[in-house]
Amino acid sequence: MAAKPPAKGYWQALPEFIQALVADSFHNFVFTGPPNQTIDRPIPVSTDNTRWVPVPRTSSKKGFAEGSEGLINLWCLVDRDDKIIDRIIIKQIHPGCQRYEDSSNWKDGNVGGEPRECAMANSVWTALATDNRKHFSEHEDLSRMIEAQREGQSSTGQKRKADDGDTLFPEAFLWYLLESLAKVVVAMDQAGDKGGVLHGDLQAANIFFSAPDSKRFSLYPIPKVADFGSSRNLGDSGVRDRSDVVRRDACCMLFAPPELARINDGVTWEVKDEPSATLSNKTNVWQVGMLLACCMRLRPYLPETDWRDVPQMHWETPEKEQLRFGKKRGRTELSRKQLCHENSKYNSVLINIVKLCLHFDPVKRPSPSSLLRGVQKYMKDAVAGVENYQSVEGEADDDIQPYKLLKKKDDRYKIGKQFD
Repeated sequence: MAAKPPAKGYWQALPEFIQALVADSFHNFVFTGPPNQTIDRPIPVSTDNTRWVPVPRTSSKKGFAEGSEGLINLWCLVDRDDKIIDRIIIKQIHPGCQRYEDSSNWKDGNVGGEPRECAMANSVWTALATDNRKHFSEHEDLSRMIEAQREGQSSTGQKRKADDGDTLFPEAFLWYLLESLAKVVVAMDQAGDKGGVLHGDLQAANIFFSAPDSKRFSLYPIPKVADFGSSRNLGDSGVRDRSDVVRRDACCMLFAPPELARINDGVTWEVKDEPSATLSNKTNVWQVGMLLACCMRLRPYLPETDWRDVPQMHWETPEKEQLRFGKKRGRTELSRKQLCHENSKYNSVLINIVKLCLHFDPVKRPSPSSLLRGVQKYMKDAVAGVENYQSVEGEADDDIQPYKLLKKKDDRYKIGKQFD
């Protein structure tokens, strides 16, 4: 029996007036801390002196953001003076969503218990052994950061000139980003007790940034891997061999590795032969390589993959140069030239590491731990003077200017600010 295409557009398929009703109900939801908190930082509850309030919606939005299955919105915990003292993002899935009733989307198959997405994310955070759980993004996501850098303009209106109109990412930032992502894939490899975690959807829109670490790389916001909605335990039955359970998970095709790429019907796997038909910890590594390639090219996604998302008349790249995994058309790996912006002068070692991550054959990709060791070995010279740089208020340091990012920042709901 042929597999049925995965249902699409759960949220978008709802009539507009139903979306509005759901959004209103969600926005008026009275938030209280859940009784079954599993993280080491309990969520504060409202008191006589504090209250949780949702952020205002704009006229053009139904929530803080919309996804394929519902909405997310931000609630702030404010004191009597309306000063923000904590924040939380809540995800809503509208009634009747098919994935809600799918036991594979819940921890231990307990529908209505702890969502698998939360359990998987928390297991990775535990493996990271970090006390920094500040998930809230004040610097938008990697996709928008690339756009801001490409436009050559920051949120303060400052501009930097570049010969071609593009302002390339400083190499020190790329090494820092690569190291950060490598640490996460190592944590995913160590998470849980079932052979590690497959993220399944590492794309630019799922990499967020929080406030910088004042002690290390203080110039750059901290990268955060988000959206574990498609994540799976690699040791669970049917995951490594891509059963229908995995087939139903979302993976942005613009960032799909050979193992997760599907042809245009959305069902048929593009690669059917071993070993590139088997999911592993190196599937995460491939997607890390693609994220770095996007940064080095200064593109939110590569034009070699746009054939998966746009009509043929709008393809930017000839078919023979497109990234395709069926072997009969295009190419299964990107060339070194396709990994970097034409005006870049990035270190060849950095390019080599990214190219290794993007091998078509998973066997030839570095393991997560090998990737991290290699990055930390070769990044030292590239980040010298930046890694431990400490800014002094009121003092300008012209030497550090070329290493700064042109980024947009949204700190309207920063802890300590007045809630409007």
